[in-house]
Amino acid sequence: MRIREGGDAVTHSAPVPGALEPYVETTRNDYAVRYTSGLRIEAADDGVAVLHGRCPRCGCAFTYTHTDRVFRTPRRVPRPAHVPVLCECTAEHPGRPPEEKGCGAYWNVLMERR
Repeated sequence: MRIREGGDAVTHSAPVPGALEPYVETTRNDYAVRYTSGLRIEAADDGVAVLHGRCPRCGCAFTYTHTDRVFRTPRRVPRPAHVPVLCECTAEHPGRPPEEKGCGAYWNVLMERR
């Protein structure tokens, strides 16, 4: 499996892990590039990928599980998929609703199966 970054490459200083970023639902063009630069991918099963990385906004490490299908269907030719990723860290972020996880950051990565 290969991940390609989406969005524009923009250089910014790295966030400090554990910094108390307030909870804000936000995205930026450089989040995908920054997220994929240190990403580790683990294939848990056919159609399931476990992504281990750091949030490009708050810097916290988290694991994100992506399933590319909900129901079992006949195997088809693999095709790229834009995967929405949300920060799911467990750090405290001021203003986060009780039912939410993370700092509110989200972005898309393009996953291609090989």
